[in-house]
Amino acid sequence: MFELFVEALAIGAGVLATLGAGTGIAGWLVVRKVRRSRIIERTRDRGMLAARAYAPDRLTREPARLIGDLNRSSRATHLALSEATAQGRPVGDLPRAAAEIDQAAASLGNLLRAADREPNRALKQEWTADLAAQAGALDELSADLRRCLLQTSRSIDTRQLDQATNRLRTEISAMTIWRDSYGNR
Repeated sequence: MFELFVEALAIGAGVLATLGAGTGIAGWLVVRKVRRSRIIERTRDRGMLAARAYAPDRLTREPARLIGDLNRSSRATHLALSEATAQGRPVGDLPRAAAEIDQAAASLGNLLRAADREPNRALKQEWTADLAAQAGALDELSADLRRCLLQTSRSIDTRQLDQATNRLRTEISAMTIWRDSYGNR
């Protein structure tokens, strides 16, 4: 009987050790995967950027606000391009121009992050002011690209509306002639 109890205890300890080791390894793999996840890293970076954009200190707030503005402008441009492409509107060489603007914005974003880390407040203020002018120029370029897409879509929409109006007038005229000819019998 004692041998049976020791045998059951040994089997139970083996099963528990195996389950514990398996749980430990699975936990380690999950933690490793989460730490390396780019999605979580981007989310953390965006959260920190958003928090810094509302900091009471202007020298802390300004670089984060500029980076956020550049990111929003880039997203708006890509959304406008994808909508225009999905609707079959001509986009010409605008996607390549948008990619060049994105490259410049990424470079400027890196410079803004470096300016944000600058410990000398006077240099940080000077650097941020200089980069703010460049960020404004990039934002205006991006807005010009979106404005161009909007004007192109307006001209196409106007042409399509004119075609639909002409088609509708022709159909109304034809139906009126048909009604006058055949409908009053």
